[in-house]
Amino acid sequence: MKKRINKRPLKISLICSCIFLILIGTIIIGKSFTKDEVNAEPVIVPITTKVTATTKATNNESTKNFTVNKEGEKYIYDATKVSAILNYKGKNDNQKIAFLTFDDGPSTTVTPKVLDILKENNVKATFFLVGQNIEANEKSKELVKREFNEGHAIGNHTYNHNEHNSLFPNNKINVPIFMNDVKKNDNALKNILGQDFSTRILRVPGGYMSRAYYRDPNLPEFDAKLKERNMISLDWNAEIKDAEGKPNKTPHELLNVLKEEVGTQEKLVILMHDTYGKMQTANALPQIIEYLKGKGYEFRTIK
Repeated sequence: MKKRINKRPLKISLICSCIFLILIGTIIIGKSFTKDEVNAEPVIVPITTKVTATTKATNNESTKNFTVNKEGEKYIYDATKVSAILNYKGKNDNQKIAFLTFDDGPSTTVTPKVLDILKENNVKATFFLVGQNIEANEKSKELVKREFNEGHAIGNHTYNHNEHNSLFPNNKINVPIFMNDVKKNDNALKNILGQDFSTRILRVPGGYMSRAYYRDPNLPEFDAKLKERNMISLDWNAEIKDAEGKPNKTPHELLNVLKEEVGTQEKLVILMHDTYGKMQTANALPQIIEYLKGKGYEFRTIK
């Protein structure tokens, strides 16, 4: 009788061997896969950024033009509304506003005193500057910076202020020469205040009203150029007459002239000068401010 062989241990041994081989294979494959991942070239997925309105606004902040500084923004009044007032198209709203405007500066004698008085009274003004006075010396340039830094508005009053009658030959505005002079003054301001500086308010030497009075035939061409450059010409509806009539009027006389000019006007654009020889204007300024405050006017600038 044959002896029966027990095959169970053999089967168990074979099963264990198979399991062992499977485990070894898994480990080897896993290591190979990990190595391939490490050595593989990185896959670059292109990302498309959608430019939103918010992104555009943020980008534009750095290139946004400015006329007044942050402090001055609280006092500005739209130049288009001021223009409407001067052209008798504005409507009364029971708000009394005075715009103190100074022409022909800066000067190293009068302008500093004007700025000191304005600062003492917490009043802002609008300065229409002449380019050749701006670039006269370093002190003049510093005065332009001071005007801006203290929250005042700055306007363009041409570069040479019609020196040698170059802007109005034969009493007619030479539009190409005039606009080049305006541009030259604008560049002078940018060189001092930065290339982002921009002003759209212009005061014509002698006033736009004088061109209209003389029936200047070139006014339509001039108006078209202003519109093209988004500029607004602004005159005045009150003054102290410190550049006409009797020279060296006393502060009291200058104030009396203004009182006659004010009348019942709700909005006042007051013409004054801070150029050389106008120290009496600076001397009269505290009385002018006190008078206007007493009449219920608040002070604003023009942008």
